[in-house]
Amino acid sequence: MEETLKRILSELQNVNTRLDGIENGQLEIKRDISSLEQGQQEIKRDVSSLEQGQQEIKRDVSIIKDNLINGLGPYFERIEQHIDERTDELKDTLEDQQRVIDILSVRSIKHESEIKDFKRMLKNQ
Repeated sequence: MEETLKRILSELQNVNTRLDGIENGQLEIKRDISSLEQGQQEIKRDVSSLEQGQQEIKRDVSIIKDNLINGLGPYFERIEQHIDERTDELKDTLEDQQRVIDILSVRSIKHESEIKDFKRMLKNQ
């Protein structure tokens, strides 16, 4: 009977050792679960931060679009006005030059005519 008691005691010790191992395993699982939950919370915070960042980027892009659209209109108007002014200046210059050319043409024709007249007069003398 003493041997049976020793075996029972030995088996109980084995059972206690296994139970201790199971308890330790459960504690490790609980720590792992807690760590996973903390990781999930961090991920949720990161995702929330990313979503806020996306919203800020969307607002910034919208502002930039508006600035470009509203800013380019007046810029193009100034360019158009500048081109119109330069075109008008060129037209005026060309008109002035054409007047000079016309005057010089008339003078040239007049001078040719006078030269012919002089030549005729010289021949007739």
